Amino acid sequence: MDQHEQPAETSGLPSERLDTLLRALAAEPRRIIYIYLAEHDSATVTELTDVVVGWVKARGRDADACNWDDTRTALHHRHLPVLDDAGIVTYDADQQTATLASLPPSTIEILATITDLDRAEADHEH
Repeated sequence: MDQHEQPAETSGLPSERLDTLLRALAAEPRRIIYIYLAEHDSATVTELTDVVVGWVKARGRDADACNWDDTRTALHHRHLPVLDDAGIVTYDADQQTATLASLPPSTIEILATITDLDRAEADHEH
């Protein structure tokens, strides 16, 4: 190990938990959902669909492929359940609502770093 590298456990997270968070936020729509819920605490699937489609189009990524109905279906069946399984959000599929989970400070710190990197990349592309 390089002298500048530190094991994941020093961040207060076991490496397995860190792996779970990284996998959960590997997809751009899930990062967008986390950023939005970190600011708004909860939202409906319809709201989140509007947010994801708007952000993707604003970033100029896959604007043609970003169909509202397809995005809503993907959020409901894939992205929100992944975030729920990772303990980042609580997703009520029956009520079609997602709420930011109560997260420990070490998890919030890791998620903030990931989303800061995502925002920096988006800013750099423009």
